[in-house]
Amino acid sequence: MDRISQLPDDLLIKILSLVPTKDVVAMSTLSKRWKSLWTLVPRLIFGYYSDEGERENEDKDDAETTDENNCRNLSHLVYGTLLLHKAPVLELFHLNTASECSASEIDLWVRIAVERLVRHLKIAFRYAYRLIRLPSSLFRCETLETLELRKVILLEVPSQFSFPSLKTLRLLFVKYADEESFVRLISNSPVLEDLVVETCHDDNVATFAINVPSLESFSIRHTLQELETETDVFVVHYHSLKQFTIVDYFGELNLIGNGSPKLVEANLLSVSCHAKVLKSFNRVKRLSLCLNEEFPYPTGIILIQLVCVELCVCESNWTNILVSVLQHSPNLQALKLARNHLMCEDRKVCWIQPSCVPQCLLYHLKTFEWREYEGTEVEKDVAVYILKNARRLVTATIYPDSDKLVNLVRKHQMFEELEIATRSLRACELTMWISLYQRFQSC
Repeated sequence: MDRISQLPDDLLIKILSLVPTKDVVAMSTLSKRWKSLWTLVPRLIFGYYSDEGERENEDKDDAETTDENNCRNLSHLVYGTLLLHKAPVLELFHLNTASECSASEIDLWVRIAVERLVRHLKIAFRYAYRLIRLPSSLFRCETLETLELRKVILLEVPSQFSFPSLKTLRLLFVKYADEESFVRLISNSPVLEDLVVETCHDDNVATFAINVPSLESFSIRHTLQELETETDVFVVHYHSLKQFTIVDYFGELNLIGNGSPKLVEANLLSVSCHAKVLKSFNRVKRLSLCLNEEFPYPTGIILIQLVCVELCVCESNWTNILVSVLQHSPNLQALKLARNHLMCEDRKVCWIQPSCVPQCLLYHLKTFEWREYEGTEVEKDVAVYILKNARRLVTATIYPDSDKLVNLVRKHQMFEELEIATRSLRACELTMWISLYQRFQSC
C-alpha cells in the first residue's frame, strides 16, 4: 500500500477537499480504500474556477470550445455525485461553468445542497449570462454563510425571506428582475459583513441602496459602463464600515452618515468621485490610490489619521498626486509606490519638487517601498528626494522592474545611483530585492 493511503481518513478527506470534484471522483479508482472515501468529501466543486485558480488567461475561443466538449457530461457528473454523496454537512458547493445548465437543473442541485446544510454556495458562468431559478428553500436556509452569483439572470427574489447566517455576499454582473430585488437580497441579511457588487449593462437597477448596519467591508468593483448607458448611483450608509473599495467606478456615489470612525482602510482605484469620498473618509488610516489623470487629488482635505498609503504610478500625474498626499497627511508613517496597471507609452511625467518639505517626511515616515522601479530620471529624482528628506526613515526597499528585458547589471546600476546620491543623508539602510528567478533569467 502506498504511503498516502496509510494516512488517516480525516487527513485524506481534507486533501481531497482541495481538488475539483471531477478529479476527486477519478482519483477514487487509484485505490480500493479511496473508492468510497470521496463520497465523504464536504466540498463539491464543479467546472472551472472563476477567481483564484481559474484558467482566465486561456484564449476565450479555445476555452469556450473546451467547455462545450468537457461540460456535456457535467449534468451527469453533478447528479451522480449528489446521489452518492454521504457527507452529513455540505460545507461548500461551487458550480463554475460555461455549460448549458438549465434553470430547473440548478434549482434541483441547490435544493439538494440546502438539504445538506450548505454553508458556501457559488453559481458562476464564465462568458454568456444564464437564467437561474433559486429554490424557495434557499431563502430559508439557516446555515448559508457565503453566497456568490456571477453572470446570472436572477428573476425571482421572494418579498419576504431571511439569510440569518449570511456574512459574505458577492453579486458579480447580476441582472435583477427590478431594483427591489437587489435591495431585498442585502437588507434581509442581518449579519452581513462583506459585500461585493459588480454592475453590468441592463442590470435593471438605477440606484444601488446599501443600508446594512452590520456591514464591515464593501466593494464596488469593475463597474465601467458603455458610454450610451445610464450612470449608476450608489447610496451607501456606512454605519460600521471598516473597509471600502471602489474600482473603475465613474458613476455617482452618495455616502450617508457623519463619518465612519471605524473605517480603517479605503481603496480608490480609477474613480471620479474621490473628492467626496475622501471628505467622508478623513479618518482613514490606510489608503490606496490610483486616480485618473482627469480627476486630480482634491485640495484642502487633511487626512490627519492616515499612517499608510499606497500610490499607483501608472498615470501621468502620479507625481502631483504624491506631493498632495505627502502635504495633506501630516502623520504618514509608511509610503508605498507601485505600478499596478499598464501604462500609456506616450505618457509624460514630470517632477516638481515641493517648495517646502512635507511634515510627514520630517517627523513621521518610517517605511518607504517602491515596486516595479524602472529607474527613469523622474523616478530617480522622486526616490532621491524622499530618501534625502525622510529623517526618521527606518527601512527603504526598492523592487526593480520585473521586466526580463531589464538585465541584472542595469538593475544594480539603478540601485547604486540611488545609494550614492543619498548615502550621506540617509539614516536607514537602502535595500534592493531581486528574485532568484530574475537572476537566472539574466544569466
